[in-house]
Amino acid sequence: MKKYIIVLLAILLLVSAPLTISASEPYRGYTYSSTDEGTLDVAAPQAYLPTAVYSGAKLGVTLSSPEDLQFDKQGNLYICDAGQNAIYVFSPELKLIRTVTGFDNEGTADSFSQPYGIFVTENGDMYVADYGHERVVVLDAAGKLLRIVTRPDSDLLTETFVFQPQKVLVDSANRLFVLSKNVNEGIMQFTDQGKFLGFYGSNTVTASAVDIIWKEIMTEEQTEKLTQFVPVEYKNFSLDYKGFIYAVTAVSDVGEPIRRLNLSGGDVLVRAPIDGSEEVMGDVSYPYAGVTGIVGPSSFVDITADDLGNYYVLDDKRGRVFTYDDEGNLLYVFGALNSGQVGSFSSPSAIAYQQGRVYALDRANAEMIVFEPTEYAQVMQQAMSSYLLQEYDTSLELWEEIIKRNNNCDLAYYKAGYCLYRLMEYPQAMEYFKLVNAKEAYSDAMVKHNQIVMDERFELYATIAAVVVAAGLIAWLTVTIIRKRKAE
Repeated sequence: MKKYIIVLLAILLLVSAPLTISASEPYRGYTYSSTDEGTLDVAAPQAYLPTAVYSGAKLGVTLSSPEDLQFDKQGNLYICDAGQNAIYVFSPELKLIRTVTGFDNEGTADSFSQPYGIFVTENGDMYVADYGHERVVVLDAAGKLLRIVTRPDSDLLTETFVFQPQKVLVDSANRLFVLSKNVNEGIMQFTDQGKFLGFYGSNTVTASAVDIIWKEIMTEEQTEKLTQFVPVEYKNFSLDYKGFIYAVTAVSDVGEPIRRLNLSGGDVLVRAPIDGSEEVMGDVSYPYAGVTGIVGPSSFVDITADDLGNYYVLDDKRGRVFTYDDEGNLLYVFGALNSGQVGSFSSPSAIAYQQGRVYALDRANAEMIVFEPTEYAQVMQQAMSSYLLQEYDTSLELWEEIIKRNNNCDLAYYKAGYCLYRLMEYPQAMEYFKLVNAKEAYSDAMVKHNQIVMDERFELYATIAAVVVAAGLIAWLTVTIIRKRKAE
């Protein structure tokens, strides 16, 4: 009897214990879906899972405050550590190649001070945002100093302006772009030789209607006490596979926290998700905060992109990575903040995509987390790749596989519908479009279907008309002949 009581108590303890995510799935998988009740977060299979966590000891270096990372053309990894004033270079297998802590500056030994950002060109030139020394340092692949970019002398800058570079990148035209602290006019733009060209991609704050009305009715003194509606700083940026610049802001009062900038600095990010919301902003439903006491929209600290046009945005508010396709559709969400599980973030600082994997730095934990795609994400990526290659039969099969795995994935129904549309299977396409209320796509498919029906019926109607005309003509000739014979 005592044995049965012990077993019963054990069962009761298991039932009453709080549910936790298993070690293989350290966070909840979800996405957003447009319903009659509004946009809701719905369950989704895991897309990426942490498979490795690299501390400084595991990498063979000392990490204290890793702020940025980038892969070069050969697949070598560069980690920028502001706490150690060092740049660590690793092979594709993550073996340490060298540590860069200084360089020869016209015969004098020089070093970095709080390097916050790094960019490596195709020929191996290394651009370092040397924040503490208020400069950008440019070294060649061998570590030789090429030039130093310091505070520009320009009428566009105030006398009190301090040049404190935090992030850098170089585009295909060899233009240098710099994000400097406390600069809200846009991204600082330089020639390849370091001449200041001005500001690029100015970002603006979205003032609410209430704010505007209050500013109109307040006194001048009251208005001066309010926070001014001024542009805000970009937090980070990166290049996509076409050479466009993705840039993110970390504040909540920006209407477009993610931007894709063309050569002239104009925002060309496509915001046409199938739900019609035009929202590309991370979390859009806040009740599921994931972390007690954290409220409000996402706060982005970095962005990266793959060669399919998808982009990955790192949110440091809840430690999540939001992945979108080139039309602004949310593909999947992964990551967690202080979950107590291996692979969760404490203070995420940077992200990079390399050959299917996502690499992310955690400043506070001084480590790098590697996320691997699950089979679910791999199938989705194959479906998108097949569609881009116009292999619509293959893409259709893959999207239907996604639907089997996740019937909450509105995008899968939509893409499957368009595969059928491209294959001229319009009635079946209409069924898929109807399931996700894709009215415009449904209308397009219906027009095409009606055209085919009309074309098919036209042949039938034309044949019937020809028969009727021929029969009428024969009847008329017959009557005419009979009348003539009677007249004779």
